[in-house]
Amino acid sequence: MRAKLFWKLGLTYLALLLGALVVFDLYSTRWSLLAASIVILIAGVAVSFVFSHRFAGRIEQLKDFSRRVADGDFRPLQFSAPRDELADLAEALNETAARMDATIQSLSGERNRSSAILRSMVEGVAVIDARERLIFFNRAFAAILNLEPEKTEGRPLIEVIRNSQLVALIRKALQGEEGLQGDISMGFVQQRSFSVTAAPVIPLDSGAAPKAPAGKSAQHEKPSGAVVVLHDVTELRRLERVRQDFVANVSHEFKTPLTAIQGFAETLLAGAVDDPRNNRRFLEIIREHAARLARLTDDLMKLARIEAGKLEVQFLPVNLADVAESCVETALLKARRKQITLDADIPAALPAVLGDANLLHEVLQNLIDNAVQYTHAGGKIHVSAAARERDVLVTVADTGIGIPLADQERIFERFYRVDAARSREAGGTGLGLSIAKHIVEAHGGRISVESEVGLGSKFSFSVPLAS
Repeated sequence: MRAKLFWKLGLTYLALLLGALVVFDLYSTRWSLLAASIVILIAGVAVSFVFSHRFAGRIEQLKDFSRRVADGDFRPLQFSAPRDELADLAEALNETAARMDATIQSLSGERNRSSAILRSMVEGVAVIDARERLIFFNRAFAAILNLEPEKTEGRPLIEVIRNSQLVALIRKALQGEEGLQGDISMGFVQQRSFSVTAAPVIPLDSGAAPKAPAGKSAQHEKPSGAVVVLHDVTELRRLERVRQDFVANVSHEFKTPLTAIQGFAETLLAGAVDDPRNNRRFLEIIREHAARLARLTDDLMKLARIEAGKLEVQFLPVNLADVAESCVETALLKARRKQITLDADIPAALPAVLGDANLLHEVLQNLIDNAVQYTHAGGKIHVSAAARERDVLVTVADTGIGIPLADQERIFERFYRVDAARSREAGGTGLGLSIAKHIVEAHGGRISVESEVGLGSKFSFSVPLAS
Protein backbone atom coordinates (compact mmCIF):
# COMPACT_ATOMS: atom_id res chain seq x y z
CA MET A 1 0.00 0.00 0.00
CA ARG A 2 2.82 2.36 0.86
CA ALA A 3 4.71 1.47 -2.39
CA LYS A 4 1.70 2.35 -4.50
CA LEU A 5 1.45 5.71 -2.76
CA PHE A 6 5.10 6.44 -3.40
CA TRP A 7 4.83 5.54 -7.07
CA LYS A 8 1.80 7.78 -7.50
CA LEU A 9 3.66 10.68 -5.92
CA GLY A 10 6.65 10.07 -8.21
CA LEU A 11 4.57 9.85 -11.36
CA THR A 12 2.72 13.03 -10.44
CA TYR A 13 5.99 14.84 -9.92
CA LEU A 14 7.29 13.50 -13.29
CA ALA A 15 4.14 14.61 -15.10
CA LEU A 16 4.47 18.11 -13.68
CA LEU A 17 8.07 18.34 -14.83
CA LEU A 18 7.23 17.05 -18.27
CA GLY A 19 4.47 19.58 -18.53
CA ALA A 20 6.87 22.30 -17.53
CA LEU A 21 9.34 21.10 -20.12
CA VAL A 22 6.73 21.06 -22.87
CA VAL A 23 5.82 24.61 -22.03
CA PHE A 24 9.46 25.48 -21.89
CA ASP A 25 9.98 23.78 -25.26
CA LEU A 26 7.45 26.13 -26.82
CA TYR A 27 9.89 28.90 -26.13
CA SER A 28 13.09 26.95 -26.53
CA THR A 29 14.17 23.84 -28.42
CA ARG A 30 17.23 23.12 -26.47
CA TRP A 31 17.08 19.34 -25.92
CA SER A 32 20.03 19.40 -23.59
CA LEU A 33 17.96 21.12 -20.96
CA LEU A 34 15.27 18.47 -21.37
CA ALA A 35 17.73 15.66 -20.76
CA ALA A 36 19.08 17.36 -17.68
CA SER A 37 15.61 17.86 -16.33
CA ILE A 38 14.78 14.20 -16.81
CA VAL A 39 17.91 13.15 -14.91
CA ILE A 40 17.03 15.52 -12.08
CA LEU A 41 13.49 14.16 -12.03
CA ILE A 42 14.59 10.54 -11.77
CA ALA A 43 17.04 11.37 -8.97
CA GLY A 44 14.34 13.25 -7.06
CA VAL A 45 11.91 10.35 -7.35
CA ALA A 46 14.53 7.93 -6.06
CA VAL A 47 15.42 10.13 -3.09
CA SER A 48 11.73 10.64 -2.24
CA PHE A 49 11.11 6.90 -2.33
CA VAL A 50 14.02 6.11 0.00
CA PHE A 51 13.01 8.85 2.48
CA SER A 52 9.36 7.82 2.45
CA HIS A 53 10.29 4.17 3.04
CA ARG A 54 12.42 5.05 6.07
CA PHE A 55 9.73 7.38 7.40
CA ALA A 56 7.07 4.68 7.06
CA GLY A 57 9.32 2.19 8.88
CA ARG A 58 9.71 4.54 11.84
CA ILE A 59 5.94 5.08 11.95
CA GLU A 60 5.47 1.29 12.00
CA GLN A 61 7.90 1.03 14.94
CA LEU A 62 5.80 3.54 16.87
CA LYS A 63 2.63 1.57 16.11
CA ASP A 64 4.24 -1.68 17.30
CA PHE A 65 5.41 0.06 20.46
CA SER A 66 1.87 1.32 21.16
CA ARG A 67 0.52 -2.23 20.77
CA ARG A 68 3.16 -3.59 23.19
CA VAL A 69 2.28 -0.96 25.80
CA ALA A 70 -1.41 -1.79 25.44
CA ASP A 71 -0.53 -5.47 26.08
CA GLY A 72 1.47 -4.58 29.21
CA ASP A 73 4.97 -4.70 27.67
CA PHE A 74 6.68 -1.49 28.77
CA ARG A 75 10.16 -2.10 27.35
CA PRO A 76 11.52 1.17 25.88
CA LEU A 77 11.52 1.77 22.14
CA GLN A 78 15.01 1.62 20.58
CA PHE A 79 15.15 4.45 18.02
CA SER A 80 18.42 4.91 16.09
CA ALA A 81 17.17 7.49 13.59
CA PRO A 82 18.48 11.07 13.39
CA ARG A 83 17.17 13.62 15.84
CA ASP A 84 13.85 14.94 14.48
CA GLU A 85 10.20 15.22 15.48
CA LEU A 86 9.67 11.45 15.36
CA ALA A 87 12.65 10.93 17.65
CA ASP A 88 11.20 13.44 20.11
CA LEU A 89 7.87 11.61 19.92
CA ALA A 90 9.56 8.25 20.58
CA GLU A 91 11.37 9.69 23.60
CA ALA A 92 8.11 11.09 24.98
CA LEU A 93 6.39 7.74 24.48
CA ASN A 94 9.24 5.94 26.25
CA GLU A 95 8.92 8.30 29.22
CA THR A 96 5.13 7.84 29.30
CA ALA A 97 5.51 4.04 29.18
CA ALA A 98 8.06 4.13 32.03
CA ARG A 99 5.71 6.20 34.19
CA MET A 100 2.80 3.90 33.40
CA ASP A 101 4.93 0.90 34.34
CA ALA A 102 5.92 2.47 37.67
CA THR A 103 2.31 3.46 38.41
CA ILE A 104 0.97 0.00 37.60
CA GLN A 105 3.65 -1.68 39.71
CA SER A 106 2.82 0.64 42.61
CA LEU A 107 -0.88 -0.06 42.27
CA SER A 108 -0.22 -3.80 42.04
CA GLY A 109 1.88 -3.66 45.19
CA GLU A 110 -0.81 -1.73 47.04
CA ARG A 111 -3.44 -4.16 45.84
CA ASN A 112 -1.40 -7.18 46.95
CA ARG A 113 -0.75 -5.62 50.36
CA SER A 114 -4.40 -4.72 50.80
CA SER A 115 -5.48 -8.19 49.73
CA ALA A 116 -2.99 -9.81 52.13
CA ILE A 117 -4.21 -7.61 55.00
CA LEU A 118 -7.87 -8.30 54.28
CA ARG A 119 -7.33 -12.04 53.95
CA SER A 120 -5.39 -12.25 57.22
CA MET A 121 -7.91 -10.26 59.26
CA VAL A 122 -9.85 -12.11 61.94
CA GLU A 123 -12.85 -9.94 61.09
CA GLY A 124 -14.99 -11.05 58.18
CA VAL A 125 -14.81 -8.56 55.28
CA ALA A 126 -16.88 -8.66 52.08
CA VAL A 127 -17.52 -6.36 49.12
CA ILE A 128 -20.87 -6.30 47.32
CA ASP A 129 -21.38 -4.52 44.00
CA ALA A 130 -24.36 -2.36 42.98
CA ARG A 131 -26.13 -5.42 41.52
CA GLU A 132 -26.05 -7.10 44.95
CA ARG A 133 -23.41 -9.62 43.93
CA LEU A 134 -20.65 -10.80 46.24
CA ILE A 135 -17.42 -9.86 44.44
CA PHE A 136 -14.89 -10.26 47.27
CA PHE A 137 -14.67 -11.81 50.75
CA ASN A 138 -11.82 -12.95 52.96
CA ARG A 139 -11.28 -16.28 54.70
CA ALA A 140 -12.86 -15.11 57.97
CA PHE A 141 -16.08 -14.10 56.19
CA ALA A 142 -16.20 -17.45 54.40
CA ALA A 143 -15.69 -19.31 57.68
CA ILE A 144 -18.41 -17.33 59.44
CA LEU A 145 -21.02 -18.03 56.75
CA ASN A 146 -19.65 -21.46 55.71
CA LEU A 147 -19.01 -20.31 52.14
CA GLU A 148 -17.01 -22.03 49.42
CA PRO A 149 -15.03 -19.37 47.49
CA GLU A 150 -15.11 -21.26 44.19
CA LYS A 151 -18.88 -21.59 44.26
CA THR A 152 -19.79 -18.30 45.91
CA GLU A 153 -17.86 -15.39 44.40
CA GLY A 154 -19.98 -13.43 41.95
CA ARG A 155 -23.28 -14.93 43.09
CA PRO A 156 -26.29 -12.82 44.16
CA LEU A 157 -26.35 -11.72 47.78
CA ILE A 158 -29.69 -13.36 48.54
CA GLU A 159 -28.36 -16.76 47.45
CA VAL A 160 -25.28 -16.58 49.67
CA ILE A 161 -26.34 -14.88 52.92
CA ARG A 162 -29.26 -16.42 54.77
CA ASN A 163 -29.41 -13.89 57.60
CA SER A 164 -32.17 -11.38 56.91
CA GLN A 165 -30.74 -8.73 59.29
CA LEU A 166 -27.37 -8.80 57.54
CA VAL A 167 -28.97 -8.60 54.10
CA ALA A 168 -31.10 -5.63 55.23
CA LEU A 169 -28.03 -3.72 56.47
CA ILE A 170 -26.16 -4.34 53.21
CA ARG A 171 -29.10 -3.15 51.13
CA LYS A 172 -29.32 0.05 53.17
CA ALA A 173 -25.63 0.66 52.48
CA LEU A 174 -26.20 0.05 48.76
CA GLN A 175 -28.90 2.72 48.90
CA GLY A 176 -26.35 5.23 50.21
CA GLU A 177 -26.91 5.16 53.98
CA GLU A 178 -23.76 5.59 56.07
CA GLY A 179 -22.80 4.76 59.64
CA LEU A 180 -24.74 1.49 59.66
CA GLN A 181 -24.07 -0.78 62.64
CA GLY A 182 -25.92 -3.63 64.28
CA ASP A 183 -25.65 -6.94 66.11
CA ILE A 184 -26.69 -10.27 64.61
CA SER A 185 -26.69 -13.86 65.84
CA MET A 186 -25.83 -16.89 63.74
CA GLY A 187 -26.00 -20.61 64.34
CA PHE A 188 -28.56 -22.87 65.90
CA VAL A 189 -26.67 -25.45 67.97
CA GLN A 190 -23.96 -23.01 69.09
CA GLN A 191 -25.01 -19.42 68.61
CA ARG A 192 -22.39 -16.81 67.81
CA SER A 193 -22.83 -13.05 68.05
CA PHE A 194 -21.38 -10.58 65.54
CA SER A 195 -21.11 -6.82 65.41
CA VAL A 196 -21.82 -5.68 61.84
CA THR A 197 -20.62 -2.50 60.14
CA ALA A 198 -21.77 -1.68 56.60
CA ALA A 199 -20.75 1.32 54.46
CA PRO A 200 -21.43 2.39 50.85
CA VAL A 201 -18.65 2.66 48.29
CA ILE A 202 -18.98 6.10 46.66
CA PRO A 203 -17.44 6.60 43.16
CA LEU A 204 -14.26 8.69 43.04
CA ASP A 205 -15.78 11.35 40.75
CA SER A 206 -18.34 12.29 43.40
CA GLY A 207 -15.88 14.37 45.41
CA ALA A 208 -17.22 17.67 44.07
CA ALA A 209 -20.81 16.75 44.70
CA PRO A 210 -22.85 18.75 47.21
CA LYS A 211 -22.75 17.57 50.77
CA ALA A 212 -25.57 15.21 51.73
CA PRO A 213 -27.52 15.20 55.00
CA ALA A 214 -26.12 13.22 57.92
CA GLY A 215 -26.51 9.47 57.44
CA LYS A 216 -27.30 9.85 53.72
CA SER A 217 -25.28 10.23 50.56
CA ALA A 218 -26.26 12.92 48.05
CA GLN A 219 -29.28 11.88 46.06
CA HIS A 220 -27.43 11.77 42.74
CA GLU A 221 -24.51 9.80 44.24
CA LYS A 222 -25.37 6.20 43.55
CA PRO A 223 -22.96 3.90 45.41
CA SER A 224 -20.97 1.52 43.26
CA GLY A 225 -21.11 -1.09 46.01
CA ALA A 226 -20.90 -1.70 49.75
CA VAL A 227 -18.38 -3.01 52.25
CA VAL A 228 -19.48 -5.10 55.23
CA VAL A 229 -17.35 -6.09 58.24
CA LEU A 230 -18.29 -8.84 60.74
CA HIS A 231 -16.60 -8.79 64.14
CA ASP A 232 -17.08 -11.81 66.41
CA VAL A 233 -18.24 -10.56 69.80
CA THR A 234 -19.47 -13.90 71.14
CA GLU A 235 -16.92 -14.00 73.96
CA LEU A 236 -17.53 -10.34 74.79
CA ARG A 237 -21.28 -10.91 75.07
CA ARG A 238 -20.66 -14.00 77.20
CA LEU A 239 -18.43 -12.04 79.55
CA GLU A 240 -21.07 -9.32 79.79
CA ARG A 241 -23.68 -11.92 80.76
CA VAL A 242 -21.29 -13.45 83.28
CA ARG A 243 -20.66 -10.03 84.80
CA GLN A 244 -24.37 -9.29 85.00
CA ASP A 245 -25.10 -12.71 86.49
CA PHE A 246 -22.25 -12.27 88.96
CA VAL A 247 -23.58 -8.93 90.19
CA ALA A 248 -27.09 -10.34 90.47
CA ASN A 249 -25.89 -13.46 92.31
CA VAL A 250 -23.69 -11.54 94.74
CA SER A 251 -26.53 -9.16 95.49
CA HIS A 252 -28.87 -12.09 96.09
CA GLU A 253 -26.36 -13.94 98.29
CA PHE A 254 -25.75 -10.88 100.45
CA LYS A 255 -29.41 -9.98 100.69
CA THR A 256 -30.54 -13.06 102.67
CA PRO A 257 -28.08 -12.84 105.59
CA LEU A 258 -28.22 -9.05 105.69
CA THR A 259 -32.01 -9.17 105.87
CA ALA A 260 -31.86 -11.73 108.68
CA ILE A 261 -29.26 -9.71 110.63
CA GLN A 262 -31.24 -6.50 110.21
CA GLY A 263 -34.53 -8.16 111.14
CA PHE A 264 -33.31 -9.85 114.32
CA ALA A 265 -31.31 -6.78 115.37
CA GLU A 266 -34.44 -4.64 115.08
CA THR A 267 -36.38 -7.26 117.02
CA LEU A 268 -33.83 -7.11 119.85
CA LEU A 269 -33.87 -3.34 119.84
CA ALA A 270 -37.67 -3.38 119.98
CA GLY A 271 -37.54 -5.13 123.35
CA ALA A 272 -36.64 -8.75 122.67
CA VAL A 273 -33.24 -8.11 124.23
CA ASP A 274 -34.99 -8.35 127.60
CA ASP A 275 -36.65 -11.67 126.69
CA PRO A 276 -34.53 -14.31 128.48
CA ARG A 277 -35.99 -17.12 126.36
CA ASN A 278 -35.32 -15.69 122.85
CA ASN A 279 -32.63 -13.03 123.08
CA ARG A 280 -29.75 -15.52 123.04
CA ARG A 281 -31.26 -17.45 120.13
CA PHE A 282 -31.66 -14.24 118.15
CA LEU A 283 -28.04 -13.32 118.80
CA GLU A 284 -26.89 -16.79 117.66
CA ILE A 285 -28.86 -16.35 114.44
CA ILE A 286 -27.22 -12.97 113.87
CA ARG A 287 -23.79 -14.51 114.50
CA GLU A 288 -24.54 -17.39 112.12
CA HIS A 289 -25.53 -15.07 109.29
CA ALA A 290 -22.57 -12.80 109.98
CA ALA A 291 -20.28 -15.83 109.72
CA ARG A 292 -21.96 -16.73 106.44
CA LEU A 293 -21.27 -13.21 105.14
CA ALA A 294 -17.65 -13.55 106.22
CA ARG A 295 -17.31 -16.90 104.38
CA LEU A 296 -18.91 -15.42 101.28
CA THR A 297 -16.60 -12.41 101.38
CA ASP A 298 -13.52 -14.61 101.87
CA ASP A 299 -14.54 -16.87 98.97
CA LEU A 300 -15.19 -13.88 96.70
CA MET A 301 -11.79 -12.38 97.51
CA LYS A 302 -10.10 -15.73 97.00
CA LEU A 303 -11.86 -16.27 93.66
CA ALA A 304 -10.94 -12.74 92.56
CA ARG A 305 -7.26 -13.39 93.35
CA ILE A 306 -7.36 -16.70 91.47
CA GLU A 307 -9.00 -15.25 88.36
CA ALA A 308 -6.60 -12.29 88.42
CA GLY A 309 -3.67 -14.72 88.35
CA LYS A 310 -2.55 -13.77 91.84
CA LEU A 311 -3.01 -17.17 93.44
CA GLU A 312 0.15 -18.03 95.37
CA VAL A 313 0.95 -21.71 94.88
CA GLN A 314 3.98 -23.23 96.62
CA PHE A 315 4.86 -26.30 94.58
CA LEU A 316 6.39 -28.91 96.87
CA PRO A 317 6.13 -32.71 97.08
CA VAL A 318 2.84 -33.53 98.84
CA ASN A 319 1.69 -36.81 100.37
CA LEU A 320 -1.98 -37.04 99.39
CA ALA A 321 -2.54 -39.81 101.93
CA ASP A 322 -1.91 -37.34 104.77
CA VAL A 323 -4.12 -34.71 103.11
CA ALA A 324 -6.97 -37.21 102.64
CA GLU A 325 -6.71 -38.47 106.22
CA SER A 326 -6.96 -34.93 107.61
CA CYS A 327 -9.99 -34.11 105.42
CA VAL A 328 -11.81 -37.31 106.36
CA GLU A 329 -11.23 -36.71 110.09
CA THR A 330 -12.59 -33.17 109.77
CA ALA A 331 -15.80 -34.35 108.06
CA LEU A 332 -16.25 -37.54 110.12
CA LEU A 333 -18.17 -35.93 113.00
CA LYS A 334 -20.67 -34.26 110.66
CA ALA A 335 -21.10 -37.51 108.73
CA ARG A 336 -21.82 -39.48 111.89
CA ARG A 337 -24.47 -36.95 112.95
CA LYS A 338 -26.27 -37.64 109.66
CA GLN A 339 -25.66 -41.39 110.05
CA ILE A 340 -23.51 -41.48 106.91
CA THR A 341 -20.67 -43.96 106.46
CA LEU A 342 -17.46 -42.18 105.49
CA ASP A 343 -14.34 -44.18 104.66
CA ALA A 344 -11.12 -43.74 102.72
CA ASP A 345 -8.96 -46.07 100.64
CA ILE A 346 -5.62 -44.37 100.12
CA PRO A 347 -2.64 -46.70 99.36
CA ALA A 348 0.26 -46.23 101.72
CA ALA A 349 2.72 -46.41 98.82
CA LEU A 350 0.96 -43.62 96.89
CA PRO A 351 3.64 -41.51 95.17
CA ALA A 352 4.00 -37.86 96.12
CA VAL A 353 2.43 -35.20 93.94
CA LEU A 354 3.73 -31.72 93.14
CA GLY A 355 1.51 -29.03 94.61
CA ASP A 356 0.45 -26.87 97.51
CA ALA A 357 -0.71 -28.98 100.45
CA ASN A 358 -3.05 -26.32 101.85
CA LEU A 359 -4.78 -25.69 98.51
CA LEU A 360 -5.15 -29.43 97.78
CA HIS A 361 -6.58 -29.87 101.28
CA GLU A 362 -9.12 -27.13 100.50
CA VAL A 363 -10.18 -28.88 97.27
CA LEU A 364 -10.62 -32.31 98.84
CA GLN A 365 -12.33 -30.91 101.94
CA ASN A 366 -14.84 -29.06 99.76
CA LEU A 367 -15.68 -32.22 97.80
CA ILE A 368 -16.13 -34.30 100.97
CA ASP A 369 -18.26 -31.61 102.66
CA ASN A 370 -20.50 -31.41 99.58
CA ALA A 371 -20.86 -35.19 99.58
CA VAL A 372 -21.92 -35.15 103.24
CA GLN A 373 -24.31 -32.29 102.60
CA TYR A 374 -26.12 -33.96 99.68
CA THR A 375 -26.20 -37.53 101.00
CA HIS A 376 -29.22 -38.79 102.95
CA ALA A 377 -29.00 -40.59 106.28
CA GLY A 378 -27.79 -44.16 105.84
CA GLY A 379 -25.77 -43.27 102.75
CA LYS A 380 -22.10 -43.90 102.05
CA ILE A 381 -19.15 -41.73 101.02
CA HIS A 382 -15.95 -43.30 99.75
CA VAL A 383 -12.68 -41.40 99.24
CA SER A 384 -10.01 -43.10 97.12
CA ALA A 385 -6.80 -42.34 95.26
CA ALA A 386 -4.90 -44.17 92.54
CA ALA A 387 -1.54 -43.51 90.93
CA ARG A 388 -1.40 -43.29 87.15
CA GLU A 389 1.44 -42.83 84.69
CA ARG A 390 1.85 -39.08 85.15
CA ASP A 391 -0.52 -38.11 87.96
CA VAL A 392 -2.60 -39.24 90.90
CA LEU A 393 -6.39 -39.40 90.58
CA VAL A 394 -8.40 -38.62 93.74
CA THR A 395 -12.10 -39.60 93.80
CA VAL A 396 -14.93 -38.75 96.20
CA ALA A 397 -17.96 -40.97 95.54
CA ASP A 398 -21.29 -40.77 97.37
CA THR A 399 -24.75 -42.30 97.25
CA GLY A 400 -26.51 -38.96 97.52
CA ILE A 401 -29.22 -37.26 95.51
CA GLY A 402 -27.15 -37.01 92.31
CA ILE A 403 -26.90 -34.24 89.74
CA PRO A 404 -29.06 -34.01 86.60
CA LEU A 405 -27.15 -34.33 83.34
CA ALA A 406 -28.18 -30.84 82.22
CA ASP A 407 -26.62 -29.33 85.35
CA GLN A 408 -23.33 -31.22 85.25
CA GLU A 409 -21.77 -28.88 82.66
CA ARG A 410 -22.46 -25.83 84.86
CA ILE A 411 -21.78 -27.27 88.30
CA PHE A 412 -18.34 -25.59 88.43
CA GLU A 413 -19.69 -22.12 87.61
CA ARG A 414 -19.77 -19.42 90.27
CA PHE A 415 -22.93 -19.43 92.42
CA TYR A 416 -24.48 -22.26 90.40
CA ARG A 417 -26.47 -24.67 92.57
CA VAL A 418 -28.54 -27.72 91.68
CA ASP A 419 -30.57 -27.36 94.88
CA ALA A 420 -30.25 -23.65 95.71
CA ALA A 421 -32.59 -23.64 98.71
CA ARG A 422 -30.91 -26.57 100.42
CA SER A 423 -27.43 -25.22 99.74
CA ARG A 424 -28.26 -21.87 101.33
CA GLU A 425 -29.80 -23.57 104.35
CA ALA A 426 -26.52 -25.39 104.85
CA GLY A 427 -24.58 -22.16 104.66
CA GLY A 428 -22.95 -22.80 101.28
CA THR A 429 -21.70 -19.87 99.23
CA GLY A 430 -21.96 -21.52 95.81
CA LEU A 431 -18.29 -20.75 95.11
CA GLY A 432 -16.59 -23.86 96.47
CA LEU A 433 -16.56 -25.93 93.28
CA SER A 434 -15.54 -22.93 91.19
CA ILE A 435 -12.59 -22.28 93.50
CA ALA A 436 -11.72 -25.99 93.50
CA LYS A 437 -11.64 -26.05 89.69
CA HIS A 438 -9.31 -23.05 89.54
CA ILE A 439 -6.97 -24.57 92.13
CA VAL A 440 -6.79 -27.93 90.34
CA GLU A 441 -6.14 -26.26 86.98
CA ALA A 442 -3.43 -24.11 88.60
CA HIS A 443 -1.73 -27.40 89.55
CA GLY A 444 -1.93 -28.60 85.95
CA GLY A 445 -4.70 -31.11 86.66
CA ARG A 446 -8.36 -31.58 85.78
CA ILE A 447 -11.56 -31.95 87.78
CA SER A 448 -14.69 -33.74 86.59
CA VAL A 449 -17.99 -35.17 87.77
CA GLU A 450 -20.01 -38.27 86.98
CA SER A 451 -23.49 -38.45 88.43
CA GLU A 452 -26.95 -39.92 88.06
CA VAL A 453 -30.04 -38.59 89.79
CA GLY A 454 -30.96 -40.75 92.80
CA LEU A 455 -27.82 -42.89 92.60
CA GLY A 456 -25.13 -40.48 93.74
CA SER A 457 -22.17 -38.57 92.36
CA LYS A 458 -18.48 -39.14 91.81
CA PHE A 459 -16.11 -36.15 91.75
CA SER A 460 -12.54 -36.74 90.58
CA PHE A 461 -9.49 -34.54 90.25
CA SER A 462 -5.93 -35.23 89.16
CA VAL A 463 -2.61 -33.80 90.37
CA PRO A 464 0.72 -34.34 88.51
CA LEU A 465 3.36 -36.51 90.15
CA ALA A 466 6.27 -34.82 91.90
CA SER A 467 8.74 -36.82 89.81
